[in-house]
Amino acid sequence: MGENYRILAICGAGLATSTHVAKTLQTGLEQRGISTQIRTCSVAESSGVMFQYKPHVILATVSVDSIQPPQDTPVYSGVPLLTGIGSSKVLDEIAEYLKNKNAG
Repeated sequence: MGENYRILAICGAGLATSTHVAKTLQTGLEQRGISTQIRTCSVAESSGVMFQYKPHVILATVSVDSIQPPQDTPVYSGVPLLTGIGSSKVLDEIAEYLKNKNAG
C-alpha cells in the first residue's frame, strides 16, 4: 500500500459532483488495497491540471469526449459512482488498471 496513485476527477463545474465522486473513489480503492491522491477540477481547468498533475487515471462525470487526456492516460466515467449503479465494476476496473501499472 506504499504506492500513491494520482487520480484526477473532472466534472462540469469542478465542485460538488467531483468532490462526491472523489470520496467514493478513494474509499472504494482503499477497500481494494490501493492508496490514492485525488484532485478535482472542472472541464475548463482540466487541460492545465492534467499537464501539471500528471494523473495515472482520469475520472470524468462529464462527456468523456470533452476531455483530451495525455497519451496513455485512461479516462473512466464517474457517473456510476454518482448513481451507485455499476460503481463496484468501475472501481474494480480502475483498481485492476492501477495494480498493473505501478505508480511512478
